[in-house]
Amino acid sequence: MNGKIKTVHRILLTVSILILGASLVFYLIKWEDFPEEIGVHFGSDGSFDVVASKFFGFYPHLIGSIVIAGIAFSCRLIGKRKTGLRISEKGDEHFRTELCLTLDCIALLVSLFFALWSLSVSLQQSLDTDKVLLILGLIAVASVAGVMAEIVTYIRHREKASEAAPSGIFHRLCRLIPWLLTAGAAAALAESWERYPSDDALYMDPAYQGLVYSANFDVYYDRKLLLAALLVGLILLAVLEIISVRAAKAENQPLVTLTDRLKLITGVFFFWWYLLLLSQLGIGAFSVGAFALLCVISFVLYVRSRMADG
Repeated sequence: MNGKIKTVHRILLTVSILILGASLVFYLIKWEDFPEEIGVHFGSDGSFDVVASKFFGFYPHLIGSIVIAGIAFSCRLIGKRKTGLRISEKGDEHFRTELCLTLDCIALLVSLFFALWSLSVSLQQSLDTDKVLLILGLIAVASVAGVMAEIVTYIRHREKASEAAPSGIFHRLCRLIPWLLTAGAAAALAESWERYPSDDALYMDPAYQGLVYSANFDVYYDRKLLLAALLVGLILLAVLEIISVRAAKAENQPLVTLTDRLKLITGVFFFWWYLLLLSQLGIGAFSVGAFALLCVISFVLYVRSRMADG
């Protein structure tokens, strides 16, 4: 990264840390005013659905710090090591710069999310769900914009022989990341399993026991369907993995590259949608459209590669 980009990177990261730090300071200022147990977690409507020891009020600071530290560490590695993609030196630098700036924007939005959570806990007031949805939407926009920019950079700067060469680190990451995200989705399901329905007024009602609210269809459904959704994601990834392995054995590099892209796209969007389901929030048309667009782009690139080889 050049000097100006490094400055922007450091400013965004510093602002993220300051936002999270300010929320921690404010929580500590309010510490003595809290009773032993306070509301620390929110349901889909923004009201408290978990009351626990005030020490659990440090949860957003802890998780936020872990996320910010992980992003900072990732950016440091990205800045020092090449991607392994078969693209020009200039393209590799652009790709890594775009990736770092995307992660920086996500770090800033994540810090705002956890700061908003901490502020609501500190004031013991409902969480503003409109602001939460706005922040989550901006994270989705930043992620999609970053991915699209990197795809464009790859197309513009790739080497002519890249499709016939091994995918290297990109191939390995495309195999690893979707499975890690799916494991995270399974862990999130296990953590939230006993909290349905999250509405306090319905939680003790036997008729609603174990039911999850669907914001898209305005109905309640059995939480076991969340397991079915997770199984669908696992099957999709497994099918793509099998196709990828067979394509690699047949030395069909264009097909390997296609499955790599589809696995990464599927893993990222499935994880995002699954978190929305667990949070009983609606899946927006924008994210579905972005998923479809990225899949179409992947297939177009595959067809172009096959035509070039032919």
